[in-house]
Amino acid sequence: MVRRIAVALIAFFLGYATFFSFVVAPVLFSVLPKSEAGQVVAKIFPLYFGGGISLLLASALLTYKSGLRKIALLLGVGVLIFALQEFAILPLSETLKVENYEAFKTLHGISMFLNLVGILLALVSLGWLLKIDNCNGGQGAD
Repeated sequence: MVRRIAVALIAFFLGYATFFSFVVAPVLFSVLPKSEAGQVVAKIFPLYFGGGISLLLASALLTYKSGLRKIALLLGVGVLIFALQEFAILPLSETLKVENYEAFKTLHGISMFLNLVGILLALVSLGWLLKIDNCNGGQGAD
């Protein structure tokens, strides 16, 4: 049961992370002026990264409790990536956007790469959990 909850949390994270990253943000920037789209996304980011931290941390703890330490480690790295985004990159990017736009663009590229890595870590973790459950006939020990 514990692993099924972890699977559900990771799947939820993947759904909202991919929807925001690959649908919402690009659509905002395609229909609004860049400055307005940036303001909207800036309001969403704390919720986005905070949700990622919460969901991945809960999943990491649940998988660790189930004895799946390697999967918990992958999820833990995802937590660290999203925490870095929330508490370091996001505040710095707000400053750089005003003071040094070229540096902001570089940091934005790094941020997008880290976001993708976090999503991929969650995807690999989910696949690994589902494979374990499938190999155990869906009756894996918790």
